[in-house]
Amino acid sequence: MLRPDIGLPRFSGGPLVPVVTYLLVIVVLSGLVTISAGASPPPVLGMIWGVFLVALTIGVLRIETGSLRPLLPPVRTLVPVIGVVTAFWGLYNLVAVALAMGGISGFEASLSRTASHPLLYLAALFSSLLFTAIPEELLFRTYLQQKFTRLAGGATRRAALSGIGLVALLFALFHLPRWFLASGHGVGSALAVRLLGLTLMGLAYGCVYALTGNLWLVALFHASMNHPPIIVSVSIPSELHLVVSVIEYAAILSLVALTVRLGGAAGTSLIWSQRTISASTGD
Repeated sequence: MLRPDIGLPRFSGGPLVPVVTYLLVIVVLSGLVTISAGASPPPVLGMIWGVFLVALTIGVLRIETGSLRPLLPPVRTLVPVIGVVTAFWGLYNLVAVALAMGGISGFEASLSRTASHPLLYLAALFSSLLFTAIPEELLFRTYLQQKFTRLAGGATRRAALSGIGLVALLFALFHLPRWFLASGHGVGSALAVRLLGLTLMGLAYGCVYALTGNLWLVALFHASMNHPPIIVSVSIPSELHLVVSVIEYAAILSLVALTVRLGGAAGTSLIWSQRTISASTGD
């Protein structure tokens, strides 16, 4: 069962709580980026950042809901989660190999660095999952998306879409400190393309979470997109990055939606689950 049996949680705080939480995250991130500006951040700094995000989100969720446990999917859902993500990357590799064998520019029929050094890849993937993907998805999807969905009306499709869209935008803006402080980029067309790409990423992850309510699934997609497990060498031209991203996110959503639909009763959408719970509790 991919989707755990959860609904939209109740939150005791008002709109000021998520706003202050988000601003605090931006301030702390800006400080950490400034410390390591102009260079790759040391691993220990990344670990500190991940622990900070998790600790902050757990603290806020305990204040808002009283308990974190109902918001975390059961460990048993890891099996179908891994199956879905593996299926996606399996299909991705089939397409990449076919394009490489067909001589398409940007695809080479030679082993990628991932395939040549699998242990190093797995270490990088696990580190990204543990200190980046899970902390960020815990904050943005498990807390902020559900909080803003509740503030927008809760048990309606319109409210869910509002929560997904708003948090996708916040997710994109969340990357600005690195853009300006660490990379030294300025304002221009490249920034607009970057923000659009990050917003699309946030929309994709938000929809995956809304469809499944599963933190492990969205976090594993997040981590594997940061470190794609592609077995052939791929070099996509920069002008096509956005187009390729749209195709990737559309494929992810299609696969997840199909899996949820095939799951029958266990795959009922989050919107329906929210309505059922709201009706039964009188909320």
